[in-house]
Amino acid sequence: MKNITDITITIFVLPILLVIIPIIYFLILITDGSPAIYKQERVGRYGKIFILYKFRTMDQSSDENIHEEHYKNLSKEETVEPSLKPGNPIRIENDDRITKIGKFLRKTSLDELPNLFNVLFGEMSIVGPRPLVKYESDLLGKYQETRHSVKPGITGLAQTQGRLDLSLQERLYWDLEYVNKYNLFLDLKIIFQTIMSVISRKGAS
Repeated sequence: MKNITDITITIFVLPILLVIIPIIYFLILITDGSPAIYKQERVGRYGKIFILYKFRTMDQSSDENIHEEHYKNLSKEETVEPSLKPGNPIRIENDDRITKIGKFLRKTSLDELPNLFNVLFGEMSIVGPRPLVKYESDLLGKYQETRHSVKPGITGLAQTQGRLDLSLQERLYWDLEYVNKYNLFLDLKIIFQTIMSVISRKGAS
């Protein structure tokens, strides 16, 4: 049922995407050059690595090691265990690597639209824990297997609870909550809440 729902929703919005995606693609090319699509290895279901597609939102010369160091520093300060205790947020404050159009795409979550191709390829779901980079996944230790027992999603329970305003512990808590409780009604609720979060831009980078 979840797979059918994913494909149905994707096909339903495809005509709209065929208009929006080319516009965003060429805006990135015009304002910041090629490539417009960013490809990155992410950890999928059962730990399988796949290529995630997003619109590029950072400067082409940006140092990706900054992101990795940021996450490793967060994990040094606080043990990554599922908890609702507030901690340091995931976001990198005042990240000057993000382009002008990238800021808009992130605030509106339009940078994630190419993720729908990952859904069509069967690598992702509409709803599920966000797919992590390998070094992020490794920080979860014994919780990796449970978190990766479902397909990663374009949006998830953690995204409705604060997105990048969450700490690593809070994000893990909500991700595990989803894995333990997910059902069609919860998925529909998360999709609705995600739309509201995007409109309010709560927790966006």
